[in-house]
Amino acid sequence: MNKVKPKRTLMQTLSLILLCLARSAVAALGQAPDLTSPDLWKPENVLFSFQYDGKPSSKILASWQASDENVAAGGGQVHRYYYTDPATHLKVTAEVRLFPDFPGTVDWVLRFRNDGTTDTPIIENILPLHWAIPASPGDCAIRHDKGSYADGDDFKPLEEHFGPGGNDHLESTWGNSSWGNTLPFFNLQTGDHGVIGAIGWTGNWKADFSNAQDGKSISMMSGMKATHLLLHPGEEIRTPRIVLQAWTGGSWQNSQNGWRRLILAHYTPQDDGKPMVGPILVAGGWGGEDINVKIAYIKWIHDHQIPVGLFGIDAGWYGASFGVQDDPTNPWWKNRGDWFPSPLYYPHGMKPLGDACKAAGLGFLVWIEPETTMPDKKIVKEHPDWFLHSNHPVWPGVEMANYSNPAALRGISDMVSGFITDFGMTWYRQDFNLPPEEYWALNDTPDRVGMTEIGHIEGLYKLWDELLAKHPGLHIDNCASGGHRIDIETMSRSFVVWRTDNAYYDLNAEQAQTTALVPWVPGTMGFETYTETKPWAAPGPYTTPEHLYRMRLGYEAAYAVRVGAPGVDNEAWVAWIKQAIGEYREVQPYFYGDFDALLPYSRGDETWTAWQWDRPAKKDGLVILLRRPGSPFTTMQLGLQHLNPDASYEVETRKTYDKAPLVEMKGSDLAKLQVQLPDAPSSTLVFYRQK
Repeated sequence: MNKVKPKRTLMQTLSLILLCLARSAVAALGQAPDLTSPDLWKPENVLFSFQYDGKPSSKILASWQASDENVAAGGGQVHRYYYTDPATHLKVTAEVRLFPDFPGTVDWVLRFRNDGTTDTPIIENILPLHWAIPASPGDCAIRHDKGSYADGDDFKPLEEHFGPGGNDHLESTWGNSSWGNTLPFFNLQTGDHGVIGAIGWTGNWKADFSNAQDGKSISMMSGMKATHLLLHPGEEIRTPRIVLQAWTGGSWQNSQNGWRRLILAHYTPQDDGKPMVGPILVAGGWGGEDINVKIAYIKWIHDHQIPVGLFGIDAGWYGASFGVQDDPTNPWWKNRGDWFPSPLYYPHGMKPLGDACKAAGLGFLVWIEPETTMPDKKIVKEHPDWFLHSNHPVWPGVEMANYSNPAALRGISDMVSGFITDFGMTWYRQDFNLPPEEYWALNDTPDRVGMTEIGHIEGLYKLWDELLAKHPGLHIDNCASGGHRIDIETMSRSFVVWRTDNAYYDLNAEQAQTTALVPWVPGTMGFETYTETKPWAAPGPYTTPEHLYRMRLGYEAAYAVRVGAPGVDNEAWVAWIKQAIGEYREVQPYFYGDFDALLPYSRGDETWTAWQWDRPAKKDGLVILLRRPGSPFTTMQLGLQHLNPDASYEVETRKTYDKAPLVEMKGSDLAKLQVQLPDAPSSTLVFYRQK
């Protein structure tokens, strides 16, 4: 794809002029008022739009009552702007959050509340984002990532260019925020500056970008796909969250690191005031397995002092499930809704497994899919009013929880919370394997279009917030068929352990997914692919170029690894896997720094992967190089970023798990470092630290 060539403009700060498109008020180039100015929230300049009783908000808000207040909030400054219709008492609240440590960044969500005594007129076409920015001459560019279809192209980088009179459209698929078409993030560039944006909504959303005919402005509009609803007295709804971060300086790649820093600081679950560190996960196997086998595995891990942190149980632990994952006679999905431990595999429940993990110093993760049930299962028989029905031909008979029903939300929250307590869970993996769009639409009435979806998404956030509040130290794994619900709202509450159902099956795809996804989502897990062959059953050798390649390609902010099996008596293997995990523990802190892909995104077998992780505060970094199996290139010259050309650096080039001697290099030479990898596949790590 063609790159946008940076062009000089008069914009010299991080702020962009963002004015209400509905009033066609686009500022001229050269002006640079603060993006966070309160003037932008005055009724005549509001940065959102909707229609009320057939009238556009731009025509009526000026006559509404307006007020505002500051609200204390941790990690930012929250200002609330209120707009109230004196006739119907509809109250619109804009909750605007600013960040002293990230100037030029703004976050807001709208709330609509009926403070009157009768139903409101119809509120429709609610767009929490309806802004315009001045455009530089020439084409602008939208950069974003494909969503997840559980295939090798998951999270593939996408780029569209359009000039005056052109436009671009992004939207979710089937009711999940990141299923299919695109992730709910974008980087809009015009000239040498731009704005990164996020649509925080774990349901249906859309975003439109239009370059004016005269090429002087670019509009941005985003919200739910469809809203046409009235509110009953006392009823309140919220909109998708919008987060925008302005950038300048010509490099959209550098702007993504500003975004990563923002996400880590303000939209990542925190442990003791710092961004949570991803786990080292041992897959504890399928749920349909005798508990004694799992306890024996946990004991083996403990007795051999394998330095992992989390033991996870997948689906199949409940109801009448039995057999392997894809057993056609009674597969895991047929028993969703019988949410009780299988008496066959867990005759005394799951607590003994949680107790074993705790005694071994391991966290305990359990898979649950509380939003779905089959029609003949316990939960829907006892509470039929908790669920929605669909005639979808692909998911016949599958019923979906209706979180817009307070009784359903309360009951499911209590159920999951009880599991967390009773099982001794420290991680809750929530899966979701349905396209909810049709379920919601069938439950809406013509004057309440969008209400079921709004209630469900608000309920999902309430569920997670309540679980996190009730269970201090709990972490949530956002699964959703692997990658169908990745957005800024879920990211702020959870970690993406299982980022795609096309996980470790395609080695090149896994590397490509990391290259594409981590500029947007710092907290995801990678999977090593060597131990699926059960190498502990053989005497070795274990340290070969191919084995290290397969172990290192999964290095990310969290790491999944198989470490052995109950009864394995292989001292050489134990020593090797401990050394392997030790290297990951050494490099893991770098994955919370800045990221640069030193080679283009590719799934091809003929190339290399090259990632750089830089920690500016520590003046050090890590480069991971992976020569793929079909690559004919034995040498690669890198273009390392963020180095001081005049400084001296200590550099280690490590090809095995044994540390290599340090050499001293000047920054200008390190930036052009050449690395040789004679074997295909193979790998190496390059550590650098400024002296």
